[in-house]
Amino acid sequence: MFDIDFSKLILWLLPHFLRRRRLFSFISALCFPVAKLFDEFILFRFETIYKLDHTGQVFSLENVLNDRFDTISRRIFITDAYTKQRKYIYARVEVKPKFLGFIYLHNRADYADTGVDFIVWIPDAVYISEEDMYEVRALLNYYKLAGKRYKIYRS
Repeated sequence: MFDIDFSKLILWLLPHFLRRRRLFSFISALCFPVAKLFDEFILFRFETIYKLDHTGQVFSLENVLNDRFDTISRRIFITDAYTKQRKYIYARVEVKPKFLGFIYLHNRADYADTGVDFIVWIPDAVYISEEDMYEVRALLNYYKLAGKRYKIYRS
């Protein structure tokens, strides 16, 4: 439906007795802006179809990021956020002794009650510049569900 060859269309619409090279070139020059707009329309159509085909689901977000930044190896992936439970330490005034044992310090985003909903892992082998990181964030903000929070880690 969208396969229009303007040179063939001009040739078909010209009467047989007017089909001369000079007139054909003149009409082709007149139709050039229309053909250029048609090419831009086709490009816009493919971009819109691509955007409508992808959603905020994990596999879809991974496909979008890998299509843009790692087309061959497809190493960018998304995992659920950490769900570590907090360990509370009491002050001496509270007189509640707590044996610490082994304790690990984590980021604020690593705990279950605060932080992020999913983590985007980008390997160091995938070269992404600082300008490209803005595009990664823009793609994630465009496709993710509203209210979902994320963190990008380079591994």
